[in-house]
Amino acid sequence: MGAETGDAIMDIITRITRQRGKMQIVISEQETIVVPLSLFRERPLTEGQPINLEEYDNWLMVRQYRHALDRAVACLAARAHSKHEIEQKLLRVGYRPCTVEMVLYKLEREHLLDDADFARQWVEARSGRKLGRSRIAQELRRKGIDADEAEEALSAIGEDDQLADAIALAEKAAARAKSDEDPRKTYQRIAAMLARRGFRWDIAKEALAQVLQAD
Repeated sequence: MGAETGDAIMDIITRITRQRGKMQIVISEQETIVVPLSLFRERPLTEGQPINLEEYDNWLMVRQYRHALDRAVACLAARAHSKHEIEQKLLRVGYRPCTVEMVLYKLEREHLLDDADFARQWVEARSGRKLGRSRIAQELRRKGIDADEAEEALSAIGEDDQLADAIALAEKAAARAKSDEDPRKTYQRIAAMLARRGFRWDIAKEALAQVLQAD
């Protein structure tokens, strides 16, 4: 693919494209490598430049672990993250899967990344915003939380608390109803709102009955 220079085989950088948080580098129109922007800035490349791909690749492998770890720690300092979230953030900006695995292992070993603890925090925060159990469960699935860990965290949500939240939301929605609004339309509107927020139908129905005295 490349030309020999001494003992090294040199390739040519034919195209460099900046993407979100990373640089895509095309080598001799045949191979593409992705480099995190922070590493590219540390060792900039230009189109048309000869490159010893093996040497550059080795340099990347040595440097990217520390960069990836620092980026992950910064994310965790800003807010709690699940393991899946950190993994996806690192992969999106071009860190290699093997490096990402090492970073995740390090974070878990140092107790900086704990999906069970994250799930508990997420459930507490989201239930505090009056969201139903099924909505929170769906959010945990999207964040890659294991089913058993999610179920354990969700067990902290009590039925009485869910009903109280649904009643509070229904009362607020009912207070906004126009005086001439059809009662059936009011019922349907509030029921749809509670469903969107993830409340089970039996809880929503009981809340509606208490607020609207509806069957």
